[in-house]
Amino acid sequence: MNISRKVTATLLALIISTMTIAPAFAAPPLPPAIWTMPDTLSFDTATTNIGDKFNVTVWISTLGATFTWQAKVTFDQNHIEATSADYTGVGKSLFVGAAGTIPVTPQIDNVTGSVTHGESLIAGSIPASSNSLFWIEFQIMAVPGVGETFNDMIDVVDPGDNTFILDPELETVIPNVAGTSFEFVWTAPGPARLEVTPATQSFGYPPPTLVVGTTFTSDVVITSLSAGWFIANATTHLGYISTLLSVTSVTFDPIWGTTSTAGSVAGDLYLEVKDPTSSPSGTVKIATVEFTILFQDVAPPRPFPPAPGSSDDTPLDLNTYALFSTANIPITTNPAVDGLVKIYVYQTLVPPYLSVSSYTMGPGPSIGQLFNVTVSINDLSEFLNMLGLQFRLSYPATLIEPVAVYEGPFLPEAAILQPGSLGTFFISFIEPGPPPHVLVGNMILPDEFGVWHDPQPKGAGVIATITFKVIYQSFGDPNRTGSLDIIEQFAIGLDNLVDQNIVDVPMMPPHNGMYTITTILPGRNIDLYGGAVNSGYGPLTGYYLQFPAPYGGQGQRYFNETEQMWHEFPMDLVEEQSYVWLHANVTYNYWPVQHKMVGFQVNYPDGTLYANLMAFSDENGVATVGFRMPWPCQNPESLFGVWHVIASVQLADIYLQDTMDYHYDYLVNIFKVTTDKYEYNHGETVEVCVTFGSHAQQVYPILLKVHIADELGVIFGHFEIATHVGGTVFCQYKNTTLCGGIWIPKWAYTGYATVHVNIFDKEPIFGGAPWTPEYTPPPTIAIQPY
Repeated sequence: MNISRKVTATLLALIISTMTIAPAFAAPPLPPAIWTMPDTLSFDTATTNIGDKFNVTVWISTLGATFTWQAKVTFDQNHIEATSADYTGVGKSLFVGAAGTIPVTPQIDNVTGSVTHGESLIAGSIPASSNSLFWIEFQIMAVPGVGETFNDMIDVVDPGDNTFILDPELETVIPNVAGTSFEFVWTAPGPARLEVTPATQSFGYPPPTLVVGTTFTSDVVITSLSAGWFIANATTHLGYISTLLSVTSVTFDPIWGTTSTAGSVAGDLYLEVKDPTSSPSGTVKIATVEFTILFQDVAPPRPFPPAPGSSDDTPLDLNTYALFSTANIPITTNPAVDGLVKIYVYQTLVPPYLSVSSYTMGPGPSIGQLFNVTVSINDLSEFLNMLGLQFRLSYPATLIEPVAVYEGPFLPEAAILQPGSLGTFFISFIEPGPPPHVLVGNMILPDEFGVWHDPQPKGAGVIATITFKVIYQSFGDPNRTGSLDIIEQFAIGLDNLVDQNIVDVPMMPPHNGMYTITTILPGRNIDLYGGAVNSGYGPLTGYYLQFPAPYGGQGQRYFNETEQMWHEFPMDLVEEQSYVWLHANVTYNYWPVQHKMVGFQVNYPDGTLYANLMAFSDENGVATVGFRMPWPCQNPESLFGVWHVIASVQLADIYLQDTMDYHYDYLVNIFKVTTDKYEYNHGETVEVCVTFGSHAQQVYPILLKVHIADELGVIFGHFEIATHVGGTVFCQYKNTTLCGGIWIPKWAYTGYATVHVNIFDKEPIFGGAPWTPEYTPPPTIAIQPY
């Protein structure tokens, strides 16, 4: 390759890695000169193997101005090859510095063993100086035989022909040249190692999985083998438990000669390989062994449930092995890496399944309304060690659309029970599809050290709640339905709590749900509902007070043909002396009928009349009346019980009626107060337990306050607990018992002390008041004088 200043080319920006220049060990030739550094390279087979790489750098020194240079470097292509070469600077040599150049691509010839490179200036010249031109990366392609040494030259050649310097007048300057002495000496390389791979294999998990008769393979390999060993043969024994496994076949790697042999007796496999077709290095396979599983225990009759991840194990034990080189020199080895096969007990467990709730909207106008669909897991066994799951739920996109996804309580509650768990990782995405679907994933997180603990999740519970919005309804269609289908599902768990390997958890087919929109035109209709102020805790909706559905009694009563009885929608609890609002919504085919006279009748619990009221329906078709609950001077609690309300209207000559019941009662009632014993000494603590209950379906705050007064009326201690009541169903009390302690000080008077229990909504200083009368008679305790 000759370069002249008349050559033109497009200048390319080349990104060159910074090269570390090895120090020279001998003086370079006298200038003008082109030579390689370092002047000597020495390797041995103990530290160097085929594939290892090294660099040499080509330098120049001049006596006068320089315009162009070129150099040819030769090498023994049987021992090494050039893998890459480039200038020592960015896009140019360090020799030319900041001068403009015409860069060229180095010519690498690994067939004859040479690298040729050059460089020419665009204008000007480089004054006499000395610096680097380009580097060459070489790769080891062969190693010397046992007792041999490679002595080669990486040489700068052909001065004046392929290696030259041109001055600014393009006159050739013939340089002195020198190369690098390359020495590669055979010494005993580092040790090799025999290994079974994969190191561990497991079968029969997750349960229930039968694996008797299953075949699998394990490889016996040599690792970290240096080519300098020139391996000639290898022998090893592979031990295993013959009651669990049998050897089905042995396949030797093609690199070994046809004289390789295998012999097997129960529990021991002998392998011998020899005469490789090349000198292998790195990881070299001896053989692939195919096993058959002969035995898998079953629970029951094995004690059930077995420990999580219970298994029968057999090592694949490499023993009595030896490796030799071509010179019959033993190849040193590190301790072998054995294999392990785990056969898990067959547990007759039924896999869990996901279920999707169904939902029906209508028949009233429903476009824009929201509703929830839950996805739950069922029949989950704790022996599956389930960590988490993922599913995709498709939906009828022409009828509804998802607007939000919420984490269900099942996995968070399980995470709370696992010591140190960092909680759960919950994700959700609304995917366009096809088909449109909601993607949900949730997983129990380990502790800060990445470890999971018992107890494992089990049973059934909600994984996620998905809120949908109704986007289609037509009263020309009586009913429209669409499926809510799990179109993809998978779960993961632990193989056991010791190894904690992640495995798949089997799942049964899901129980899918159905969405239905009904559009029946009902004609005439009246719906009675209401609410109460209840000390200001009754929520306001619109202009008048009403409890939110379904606690206000919203929904017209209906007749159940199967039960042959009417079902009504009751209103929530009304507390003593509260103001009550009653509403009746009069419609025809869901459209409001205004300015209609609506009658209301309110009856005592015994069915006798309390009041008759009347109101006109407004522009929304709603007639509203209100009254305060009675509280007579004598025995007002006799009015407590279930009150009955009837709303009626005449609409186009047809009389309509809806009924509703509600409880009239204290918001909370105290049923029982007990102490842990009767007699106490000074310095002891009195444990007081209070049982109370409520008919409230909605949630209300309460402040339980307990104090003890001694025989002379001195209050010596108290405790209070802030909590809430509510969450029951109509006509049932929901009871709760709470306990606290009060310490008896030395200054308390001896004798009989009384325990006083009250329940407020909040502290009186903050505007609170009692929800119920104090518990009477107050229980007594005895404070002893000794």
